[in-house]
Amino acid sequence: MAKVQILAHISGTRNGVDWPEPGQILDVPQDEADQLISQRLARVPEKPERGSKPEPEKATARKPETRKGLTTKDV
Repeated sequence: MAKVQILAHISGTRNGVDWPEPGQILDVPQDEADQLISQRLARVPEKPERGSKPEPEKATARKPETRKGLTTKDV
């Protein structure tokens, strides 16, 4: 068996069960994993370092848009 991380929504069912949502990990036979990866529907999941927890992605603030030297404060 091989573990793959689903990258896209796959409609229908697999063995009578809905496909997992994108981002979830699925155990499948190696030939099926190879096929899903070649079709870019899945990838080999990244292995986290031992004892570490994945950090959530942090949002970054965008600077206000400026046009001809004006900002939203000047309007």
